[in-house]
Amino acid sequence: MNKAHDRTPSTGRRAALAVLAGACGLFSLLQLGVATLLPQIQHAFGVSGTDAAWIVSGHLLVGCVATPVVGRLGDLYGRRVVLVAVLAVVAVAAVVAAAAQSFTVLLVARLVQGVAAGLFPLAIGLLREGFPGQSLAGPSGVLSAAFGTGGGIGILLVGVFGDGAAAFRGLFVTAGVLAVVLLVAGLAVLPETPRRAGTRVDIPGLLLLSAVSACLLLALSQYGREGLGSSTGAVLLLAGAAGCVALVRVEQRSAQPAIDTRLLGRRPIWTLNVVSLLTGLVMFQTGILAPVLADAPRSTGYGLSADGALTVLVMLPMQVAAVTGGLLSGWLRQSGRMTARAVMITSTVLFAASPAVFALMTGTATGLALGTALTGLGTGLLGGAMAELLTLASPSGSTAVTVGINSVLRNLGGSFGVQVSFMVLAVTTSTQGYPAASSYTTVFVGATVLAAAGIAAALAFPRSAGQPDTEAPISSGRVTPTIRPTT
Repeated sequence: MNKAHDRTPSTGRRAALAVLAGACGLFSLLQLGVATLLPQIQHAFGVSGTDAAWIVSGHLLVGCVATPVVGRLGDLYGRRVVLVAVLAVVAVAAVVAAAAQSFTVLLVARLVQGVAAGLFPLAIGLLREGFPGQSLAGPSGVLSAAFGTGGGIGILLVGVFGDGAAAFRGLFVTAGVLAVVLLVAGLAVLPETPRRAGTRVDIPGLLLLSAVSACLLLALSQYGREGLGSSTGAVLLLAGAAGCVALVRVEQRSAQPAIDTRLLGRRPIWTLNVVSLLTGLVMFQTGILAPVLADAPRSTGYGLSADGALTVLVMLPMQVAAVTGGLLSGWLRQSGRMTARAVMITSTVLFAASPAVFALMTGTATGLALGTALTGLGTGLLGGAMAELLTLASPSGSTAVTVGINSVLRNLGGSFGVQVSFMVLAVTTSTQGYPAASSYTTVFVGATVLAAAGIAAALAFPRSAGQPDTEAPISSGRVTPTIRPTT
């Protein structure tokens, strides 16, 4: 018998929630914590900013593919077993990354760590299926706050371990130790979830998804190296476009698609996915560019010539605000003061304000701290609300699929945001190795416009998810009940 069942339901749920929150925090540490260290990684291995960006965007790209795979494996073998296995892979990859003596080895380890993207969908599925009949409002807020905590720990470690290679090596060692601790605790307290025989992994769809994403990201990277007239970049863009068409056709014919196009067509689902795509872009762009701006010399007109301690002061508000936002999100929804929809709309406004602040206050520590804080608060508020809205808007039996797709799109938004940013910056990089100040303004103004589109998508989410007259089948062949109201 699982040890979690020997406890009282409330005690077992709290212990499980603590482990799941730790897993989400680990995921954040491996994303935003490492993003803070890109300048150190770039200097330690002598690579360009465009190449260094792959440490984050490549990690996110693998996460896009790994998320549906991990979700399907969770259906097939149980989410507890799969979550523990993911933690084991992350622990091994963290050790390899900490010991890496070349950029190639570090990049490979980071790509493997991309499987951590499946931890959040697994956590939501474990809470919903392992503790049926329990509200997700409070726990989803805790998981959202855990993202801020994990990133905050990563940033604090930057200050503890100092500059240079010691900073990222220490961070990866910490991540490996935390993964092992969570693995052991997960075996002890996490509940089993139902296994669904007959679940299959959509290999053709996943291969096409990875190929399309890789082509588009590589195209952006080539444009950054060769300029906007790059023929290689154009070929890669055309290949990515053709792959998108093929991907849609393959997924429409698949019995168990990795990306269910019929679910994507539902208004509550597509609006949530657009919000995640665009806010993911702003979130990772902020996490990447803020430390780069802090690290640049003052002679550029926008840099702060920051050491490790000042970078921590600039980035820490983002994580403190994320923790605050996550806890506040759960309280607002549980107390009835704001609906999940209203919290989501508020968060998108904060995401739009963040790059606007960067554009207007570039070159000041106050501007960087305020911009990162707005992104953090938006991230915390959105995390819990998004989990609740996805659960409410999902047809019965499809929650894991919709949460997984949403996570994929958030990571895609982040990876494209990172690569587009570094492409724009690389085009204007001077002989001294630093981009022009106007290129940063262009990046942040563009992000503001896209984030404003995220506000429009949030407003388009229906006050009630609808009450169709008949039951609607989804691609797996099951018949699902009407979608419940969201307010």
